[in-house]
Amino acid sequence: MKKIMQKALILAALMIAVVFLVSYIMIGTTEEMILVFELFVLAFTISVVQYFAERLAFENRFVNVIFEYLAISIFVLLYGYFVNWFMKSNWWAAFLYVAIVYIPAYFLDVAIVKRNIDFINKKLEEKRKNENKSE
Repeated sequence: MKKIMQKALILAALMIAVVFLVSYIMIGTTEEMILVFELFVLAFTISVVQYFAERLAFENRFVNVIFEYLAISIFVLLYGYFVNWFMKSNWWAAFLYVAIVYIPAYFLDVAIVKRNIDFINKKLEEKRKNENKSE
């Protein structure tokens, strides 16, 4: 399932890129195209921020999650400020937007990790049973 999702997301990204390239050639840039490009840049740089945030391992998992959320939120706030997504009066919206995306993504990640752990445990149990039968 993971491979299917990866392929689907890559295909969707390629389709969006091709549609935008053809639109750019035919009519030039539009605000929507610029926004999608800004979102692609933001997604890539958030992945980089997450990579480095995950390398800073705190003993408490909750502290890790809060640190990663704050790091991403601050980055989105700064990025959004420079591309004029936020005004000085609504800077707090960056934290809200990140929470709306981050919380479901976190629980999805937890569910995937749990499923993988259960799968590995099942395989180990099957291996132990087969080893006991052969003895």
